[in-house]
Amino acid sequence: MIYDRDEERRRSALRKAQAETARLQAKLAGLRRNERSARNRLLSGTRHETWHAHRLAYQDRQAGYSGEMAEARYYLRALPADQYVQAILPYADQLAEGGVIDIEVLAVRANMEDWTQKGQALLHERARVRYEEECRSFATWAADNPGKKSWRDRPATRAQWMLIRRTVDALDLASVPSRISCGEAYDWLQEHGANVRFRAADDKGDHAGEDAGDDAGSSS
Repeated sequence: MIYDRDEERRRSALRKAQAETARLQAKLAGLRRNERSARNRLLSGTRHETWHAHRLAYQDRQAGYSGEMAEARYYLRALPADQYVQAILPYADQLAEGGVIDIEVLAVRANMEDWTQKGQALLHERARVRYEEECRSFATWAADNPGKKSWRDRPATRAQWMLIRRTVDALDLASVPSRISCGEAYDWLQEHGANVRFRAADDKGDHAGEDAGDDAGSSS
């Protein structure tokens, strides 16, 4: 066999090019993995709250839960573990091959009225605690920042208007304030007892299924 220096040089260059190609492909694959990982981390922290709510609620809806069962379901899932097991155990035999969520739905349907009332009471108390914590937090902030009054000139918030309408209805007032600022709404609510929903004993449970966030922050 005749040695061909040029051919050997070309073969050597090919082997080097192939090795470099393999190295770059491996590096590219690693970069793509890092990109996917970074994208997933980004999306997990930036997706809208509605996306999380829909994803989490989908299984419950598919299992047979409806919106009317929300308070009863909340009561069941708020029970301590041992009480939760005892609450759903009588319905397990009806679904020998069913999952826990399917047994839950049976239990909630069978105890709808009782558990709904208990769930409303729990939600009402949760909302009351959050509201009072928010009021204390705002009062502390206002005391520590007496010179910061810009918030008072902003338009009244949606939560403030909701509280104002509830207060007008609860106290049977003649009219609803209009065209008021955030500060004026705050003063009006303080003057009329703030959140009457949590002050009137016979009002417990009303609106209990509403998001507690409607009340939280309404003073600020």
